[in-house]
Amino acid sequence: MTEKLVCWRCGEALQTVPKPFPRLLKCRHCEADLHVCLMCLHYNPHYSTRCDHEMAEPAREIDLANFCHYIKLRPNAYVEKAYDQSKQAEAKLKALFGNDENLQDAEQAGSQQDPLASLKDLFGDAESDKKE
Repeated sequence: MTEKLVCWRCGEALQTVPKPFPRLLKCRHCEADLHVCLMCLHYNPHYSTRCDHEMAEPAREIDLANFCHYIKLRPNAYVEKAYDQSKQAEAKLKALFGNDENLQDAEQAGSQQDPLASLKDLFGDAESDKKE
């Protein structure tokens, strides 16, 4: 497998882009900044500064253009995400509460039942308890 230089955000090939990257260079496909920490071999999310180069100053934003002179381009910087956060949250909710059809059926069944009868079923009939 050959390693190729690709955009960190969209995965677009960057073979025709001049190297080293100018500071304000953007991806032609997605308009993401390319002179960023996420494109660098020194980027390491496990460090508090997110950079394992001893001389580099920590960047405030890892996905915005910076002035780092120690950038070393990382091949295959794009990591495809299986799910975005909203899809992950939706999947967790469905796993917790079941699918939408079951929820709608339960709501319809609950709305057709008399609320007073539901309370009596839940807590018992207080008037009949007093008579006994």
